[in-house]
Amino acid sequence: MAIVVLMSGASIHKLDGRHERVRKGKEAAINAIIDLVTEGRVNLTAADIAARAGISERTFTRYFESLGELISVSYQQIQPHVEHMLTLDVPVGDLPSRLKTLVGLRVSLIRTYGPLVEAVDQLSSNWAVAKEVMRERDHVLEVQFQRWFSVERTKMNEDRFTAIGIFLSYNSLRQLFFALGSRTEHVVTNLTSEMFVAKSA
Repeated sequence: MAIVVLMSGASIHKLDGRHERVRKGKEAAINAIIDLVTEGRVNLTAADIAARAGISERTFTRYFESLGELISVSYQQIQPHVEHMLTLDVPVGDLPSRLKTLVGLRVSLIRTYGPLVEAVDQLSSNWAVAKEVMRERDHVLEVQFQRWFSVERTKMNEDRFTAIGIFLSYNSLRQLFFALGSRTEHVVTNLTSEMFVAKSA
């Protein structure tokens, strides 16, 4: 009988309401850490984030064991949305089409998920979990580049290939995106094409 009572409509509604409050509280904490880091705050405390999120510090510690966990959870939330941008599956197509696709995916990553990625990036010097997230992202992007252009790699100087990889890295493209905005994809694709062609001249 107790089970029936617990599973009554009123109880389910109460549980749903609690879950919704938790979801909104966690979302507020994620947005808070992004906002604070964007403002230049990197030495953050749970109290700082809780205050910005509009929740108590005690509530924050119920949601997250540490700031490290908040960083990890924040990044995990966007992972399903960025997986296709980090794919290691080599697309069919010639060099120009692969370059255009790669640059497009990386610029999309920067444009769409930049604020959270930037927050994690800026916190990486203070938090081991953030540092690990950034290390893994950069590793995947490096492997992606090497796989997508493995054919070209066999025909060119290794130093030039490495330089192209650095030029197409997340951090380099992020700086170019800040400077070039909507022209980034076109400019970077053309410049990279020239870098690849120059190696066989």
